[in-house]
Amino acid sequence: MSAASVLADALAIIAAPSRWAKDAVALDHRGAEVKPSSDRAKRFDMVGAIQRVPADANDYGAAIRILRAQCGKQSIFEFNDGHGHKAVLTCMRRAIAAAEAA
Repeated sequence: MSAASVLADALAIIAAPSRWAKDAVALDHRGAEVKPSSDRAKRFDMVGAIQRVPADANDYGAAIRILRAQCGKQSIFEFNDGHGHKAVLTCMRRAIAAAEAA
């Protein structure tokens, strides 16, 4: 797997608005915070979606660094929570393009 693959798989996880979360890395169907790896996790922020993808530490770290660079002066969490779903998906797509170009 590569950073681009991790990011693409994470994007697929949160592509539907009903699968995207704000103010938590992962939420269950009731809106309670859970670990992204939990079977109960149903909604994810950008980081949670990346953590949900099975990847080695190098690919995970590269994906986070590349995504962070696309968030401007904000952290990934600030970007995710401060923007709408469409902007989050656009940011993820920019990160995938940057990972593919690297």
